[in-house]
Amino acid sequence: MAASILSVMKDVTGKNVLVSVVVVFLCVVARPPMTVAKILDNESESAVYEIEAVQGGMAKLPCNITPTVPGDKMRIVIWFKEEANKKRVPIYSFDSRDKDLEAGKHWADDLLLGGRAHFRYQEEPAKLTLDNVRESDGGVYSCRVDFKQSPTRIVKINVSIIIPPEKLSVLNENGVHIPDYILGPYNEGSAVNITCVATGGRPLPNVTWWQENALLDDSFEKLPNRQVRNVLHIEKLERKHLHTVFTCQALNNNLVAPISSSVTLDINLKPLWVKLIGENKPLSADNTYELSCEVVGSRPVPTITWWKGSIQMKNTRETTSPDLNTTTSVLTFTPTVEDAGKYLSCRGQQSMIPDSGTEDGWKLDIHHVPLVTLELGSTLNGSTIKEGVDVYFECNIKSNPWVYKVSWRHNGKQIYHNAQTNTIVTNQSLVLQSLTRSKAGYYTCVGHNQEGDGESNPVFLDIKYAPVCRPGQQKIIGVARHETARILCELEANPPEVQFVWKFNNSAGTVDIPQNQVHTEKTRSTAAYKPVTTLDYGTLLCWGKNEIGVQTEPCVYYINPAGKPDPLSNCTIMNQTADSLYVECIAGFDGGLHQEFIMEVYDTQTRKLVSNVTSRTPIFAVGGLESGLGFNIGLYAANKKGRSGVVHLQAFTLKSAEKHTASTPVLLQITPLLGALIGVVAALILVAVIIVIVIRIRGGGDRDDKDYDDGGLSMAGRRSSRHGDKASTEPLNKDLNDSVDSLEEKNPDIIPQSNGEDDYQDEERAFERLNNAPSRMVTRIQSPNSQSKNGSYDKYNKKNEEITYAELSLTNQQMPHVIYTQQAIPMSVLRRQEPTVYAQLDMSNRVPMSTLQPLSPPHPSTFQTLHHPVTHLPPYMPRSFREDQLQDGNMSSEAPLINPRDTSALQPLLEANNSKSSTLSSQPRIVTATRF
Repeated sequence: MAASILSVMKDVTGKNVLVSVVVVFLCVVARPPMTVAKILDNESESAVYEIEAVQGGMAKLPCNITPTVPGDKMRIVIWFKEEANKKRVPIYSFDSRDKDLEAGKHWADDLLLGGRAHFRYQEEPAKLTLDNVRESDGGVYSCRVDFKQSPTRIVKINVSIIIPPEKLSVLNENGVHIPDYILGPYNEGSAVNITCVATGGRPLPNVTWWQENALLDDSFEKLPNRQVRNVLHIEKLERKHLHTVFTCQALNNNLVAPISSSVTLDINLKPLWVKLIGENKPLSADNTYELSCEVVGSRPVPTITWWKGSIQMKNTRETTSPDLNTTTSVLTFTPTVEDAGKYLSCRGQQSMIPDSGTEDGWKLDIHHVPLVTLELGSTLNGSTIKEGVDVYFECNIKSNPWVYKVSWRHNGKQIYHNAQTNTIVTNQSLVLQSLTRSKAGYYTCVGHNQEGDGESNPVFLDIKYAPVCRPGQQKIIGVARHETARILCELEANPPEVQFVWKFNNSAGTVDIPQNQVHTEKTRSTAAYKPVTTLDYGTLLCWGKNEIGVQTEPCVYYINPAGKPDPLSNCTIMNQTADSLYVECIAGFDGGLHQEFIMEVYDTQTRKLVSNVTSRTPIFAVGGLESGLGFNIGLYAANKKGRSGVVHLQAFTLKSAEKHTASTPVLLQITPLLGALIGVVAALILVAVIIVIVIRIRGGGDRDDKDYDDGGLSMAGRRSSRHGDKASTEPLNKDLNDSVDSLEEKNPDIIPQSNGEDDYQDEERAFERLNNAPSRMVTRIQSPNSQSKNGSYDKYNKKNEEITYAELSLTNQQMPHVIYTQQAIPMSVLRRQEPTVYAQLDMSNRVPMSTLQPLSPPHPSTFQTLHHPVTHLPPYMPRSFREDQLQDGNMSSEAPLINPRDTSALQPLLEANNSKSSTLSSQPRIVTATRF
């Protein structure tokens, strides 16, 4: 019986390979066992297999190892290969005698198989696999299986090796291999032939053309040298053929996939349409526009050109859509007046396809700003214009619409009609009279209309003039003896070709500088000058001459002996930070030489140099300093002759901010020591408050006592004053009383800080009020020093009281001024700065010299009797003095306490009083207060 069996094998790549196996079983049916089969070499049966394998793949040789006797076991399997002489050669064995199959021993002929063979006894049927099959592996193989009980079995396998095609080649019409498998490009509408050639293979393969899964052409022809060819013909290429993929396949077996090669067809396409984007609107001349043109359907990117009439435009740029189907060209266009009425077109063309162009265009409508040209007056020669002459310009305008204004500019700045500066502006003309060199430069005229401003071409007015000194030159030059100085003289001249003359002038006369010591280059001249004696110091004079004339005033340079520079001035710390300082100064005279400026920074504590800064200008900046420190800064200038005096500054760097490492507040922990300290402070504050309250209560009661006479210092004293004296005494007493009250209201534990400026202003205001008070009949005391100036007092007014106001400044360096106040308890003393004391003296009853006694400070014990109910004695006068004088009826006074050491201050008053005693009693006069 014969049967065909199809089995699926797997090669080394894991792909399914269809292997056709033809198995022919030869057996004898219904025969006795001894005649079942002819035993050859003790073989009980035999079989033949036909298999195919692809070169490079895997071959699987089957061998049935299943025993025919139940319970029997395979012992050994031996594989043979028949050689050309029919001799069988063992190539592989699997020995499992006296052991399990898993422990069986494999053997292979490495020379023939090279480690490519492996026996798989687990499969059904068992197989010997050959990897990476070679063409030499083809032939007849035998598998001999020995069992323990069953008869030996021999299986034959005929292995056929298939060789696939070696390569495929896709060629164009010229028989050239297609690079990158891109065919073309071909122009739209043309025909094309594509050739595919397969080389090698056994048997020869079939060659076919496919488009995706559709078979296009299966006609092929066999060529010599084991080649097969198929030619695909396309009559007319259309847009639908763009990027079409054509695949050529070569196949000679069903075990492996066919080899194939694909090409992509590339086609050049014509533009479908060309269109200008937007509307045709009027354009303004000299304005820049961007016009867009769209070309659709061309491949590859089309050639887009812009035309203005017959002139091609060049200022364009192009962009292409991602699908390469649309190309947009943008023209940057600046129309001119001459473009009006011309045809602007956009033309798109596929350069690879002849006659494929198409276009779209507009007729231009141009508005423009004025077109202006400027020229010098037709009767003038621009190369011969000198200072002092008159010139004029003419402005020519072409404008649509016409200009509404014409303006003129000089070096970019607008000029106006001004007869005082000899500038005459008319509508389209400019006249410049009596030219000066400042009028030289570029002139333009501007026309203005609704479209904008049109400026003309610039016309340069070149004014010729004789040389003059260039301003800003160094005039004072310091030179040492026997030192050669090079003095530079710079002139301004037109034309710049100048001849120079140098002279030296001093008290002895004027001397010419030899030309061999002078170097001249157009408007610059340098003279080498070396003073030898003191007579060689003076002034150098420099003149220039050109074709216009000679310089009228020479350039003067003062040659002085070189010296040290002057110190810096007005040095100020402009800025200070935690680590830097910035200082600016004003430079002094440089001593006639180049100077530089130095700042030295020293640490105040260590007196070490911290930084040294040198600058060409007196501006200094130093950084990297330590924060929170003080510094001594020395600043000076230096030149070759030495350095100036040092200017010193005190500076400091700011303290850097502390870093806080925690944001949560820290509560204050009250320790026993801190608690005791807080208690003591609180007790002191309480005691101070109580003392202040007691003082204010008792002080208020004392001030209400009507029997107390404070000499006019308190409010009560002022209220008890006579009505006639109110205008003169109240301003003085009020200021003084206010100062006493303010001192009493303050904490007695705190020493008040007085303000000298405020006291001085208060005194000045009091004195001013005294001078401005109503006129009173007072007696003027003549100072001894003013007798000759003021004359004698021989005129008096007897209608009023004779009162004199005097201001005494009593200064005592040892004893501060003291104000005493009367209280029930011992006197309290309030200290304050010494004021200017104003005294009110009643001179109607003068005091004889014999009765005037030196004043002494009051004593607390004497103050117990000061408050007299009848006489109301001033509390600051000694008892003996007051009683004696009041009994005689000679004098009454209101004055603050005077120290005995300062009694000399009253001496001029007493002397003047004695000298004029007779006059004072008979002829009073009106006087003003006197400060001395």
